[in-house]
Amino acid sequence: MLKHNLVTNQNLISKFVRVTSFLLFLMVLSSGLMAQASVEINNQDVGSWFSRNWMWVVGGVVLLLLIILLSSKSRGVRKTTTVVKDTYGNVKSVTTTEEKP
Repeated sequence: MLKHNLVTNQNLISKFVRVTSFLLFLMVLSSGLMAQASVEINNQDVGSWFSRNWMWVVGGVVLLLLIILLSSKSRGVRKTTTVVKDTYGNVKSVTTTEEKP
């Protein structure tokens, strides 16, 4: 039962991350489509976020961190439990093995 709950929780977390990243992608896409051609503040052209190098660097770092965090979950230890019962249903032995993928 515990293993089933753990798998269900991981599926929910995975689904939440996928939905959140999709919504973030849609927000960025819509903001790019609705951006103005030029913006002036105090008679000076501000420019767009495409021309600002620090935003590209921050975006790349955030993307790299997300990839590392999502790929590190697959490095966990796989546990297998074997239960041996006799003909009356009594437990004779329990063996737990750990495997690294």
